[in-house]
Amino acid sequence: MKVQIQKITPNTLFKIVFAGYLLGGMHFTMHHPGGYGLYLPFNTVGWMFISALIGIGFWKIAISEKIIFSRFHIICWIGFGLMCLPLLYQNNENSGLVLHRFLGLGGGFLLYLSFQQFHFISKDRHWFLYIILAGILIQTFYGLAQHFFPLESWFGIIAAQPFGVLMQSNIMATFLVTGAAISLFLLIDDDVIMQSNLKIRIVYLTPILTSILYIPLGSRAGYLGFTIAIGLLLMLGNKKKKQVRMWIGLALIGLLIGSSLPILGTKSPYSIESALSKSASARKLFYKLTFELWQLDPITGIGYGNFFSSFRHHYAQRISEDTSLSLSGRTGNIDHPHNETLFWMVEGGIVPLIGLLIIAGGFLIMIWRAKSPEAWGTAGLIIPILIHTQVELPFYLSLIHWFLFIFLLYCIDEDFGEWHVKKMPWKRFPRIVAVIIPGIIIPYMVTALQTGYVLTKFERTGLKDTSLLLSAWNPKSLHKKFDTQARRIHLNFAIKTRNNKVLQDFIQWAEKYVKHSPYPFIYYDLAKAYEAIGDKEKAWEVYNYAKYLFPNIPWQEDPEPSAE
Repeated sequence: MKVQIQKITPNTLFKIVFAGYLLGGMHFTMHHPGGYGLYLPFNTVGWMFISALIGIGFWKIAISEKIIFSRFHIICWIGFGLMCLPLLYQNNENSGLVLHRFLGLGGGFLLYLSFQQFHFISKDRHWFLYIILAGILIQTFYGLAQHFFPLESWFGIIAAQPFGVLMQSNIMATFLVTGAAISLFLLIDDDVIMQSNLKIRIVYLTPILTSILYIPLGSRAGYLGFTIAIGLLLMLGNKKKKQVRMWIGLALIGLLIGSSLPILGTKSPYSIESALSKSASARKLFYKLTFELWQLDPITGIGYGNFFSSFRHHYAQRISEDTSLSLSGRTGNIDHPHNETLFWMVEGGIVPLIGLLIIAGGFLIMIWRAKSPEAWGTAGLIIPILIHTQVELPFYLSLIHWFLFIFLLYCIDEDFGEWHVKKMPWKRFPRIVAVIIPGIIIPYMVTALQTGYVLTKFERTGLKDTSLLLSAWNPKSLHKKFDTQARRIHLNFAIKTRNNKVLQDFIQWAEKYVKHSPYPFIYYDLAKAYEAIGDKEKAWEVYNYAKYLFPNIPWQEDPEPSAE
């Protein structure tokens, strides 16, 4: 008797990988060195899943021998091209440092294209949204456990705030608010939701559980995103009035619980309000100084990869002229102005701004042409993340935010966009891409994950076991952290052995490094290196310049404390 094995279709495989990411991959956590991008392990793992989804999408093109795309998607690529154009400018000597930004942006648009190849019907899109809600609920339970119970014995990681694996309160807040918006959308839009106990439970659980954490997280972006998103989604129609009232009631109950229960392991309400006030003041100053930087060269900008250094030098100059501009409590570097539009504008000038406006304009035209309140209401799904991009840097800190933003855009485009189907002229090309993208990205991310693991272990064991650094599979994947740690080891060794050649090598490297990444500890080590070779005058010059750049840092130890 022959057993017939059902062939797994690209559609089924796509759904499996999608669910694997939302229900498993995005929740991966381990000790890590901190930072953003690939330094955060859940982002590294996320790119493995996304590359697989892109590969499946291109395999679908190869099988069908046709490519499906929307008018808005073409507009996105036009905008992306304009955002890349400043790479040709002469002021982009450090653009290699931000290559990941363009790869991430391009990868997102390729993911968008992959979604489009399946032209999922409403029922399938609802299935994806329920999977997303399940993933958000997993993080919600994680956050609630962090809030009310110690987790160190379970995960080996204990957090001061209930932000799950996402490591930042605003990131977690926007994530939860997006889940609330999706749950309300499904309640209104899914006509068969009342026939499934599981679906209705997921949809009703989401508002009450997520809203418990809004106040402890203390995110103004979350509050604003929730208000606007829910307001827009209520435009979807008057159907299911009773269920919508129930949903709103559950959200209010969650807020009441979050505001009344004892706050364990988080800030007090008073300190939350104080922190929010300081955060708002700091952002206003970021925006003011960034806009001043842009005015220095509004056409070509300061150059991609130059914001880190340019902002620090501009801030130092301005605070020397006006001490009221001091960033109280901010001792480190500012490598992002906490506004995505300003970021592209100040570094790339007017052309990337035009690119962003073209993408935004294309979306608004798509919604306007639909001539339907439902189109504006559905647009509420992307509002929480969109608002967040204007007050912080969610796409650099959290890949899942970029993933959700792309998918929700696709869902809106699917309902209200203008679609085209073209025959694929190059039959082998999509097959090659389908293999190459995951074939390169997945192994690379595995090596990046291992490198992050050994870097973290090296730091957590007291920076003593240098063999850990030598065991890293891919130091270039986390080159900034790896290079600085390796160079500091060489410096300490050279000082002890009085090896002038190694000291000169460090000085040459550090002088070049601080031009694009002026970390205070690099300046301090540079001063130590000059002192070690006997050039105390230069050591003091470097040290004093570092104090000028970082006036907020409590410099307690001079390169040579006895010198006067």
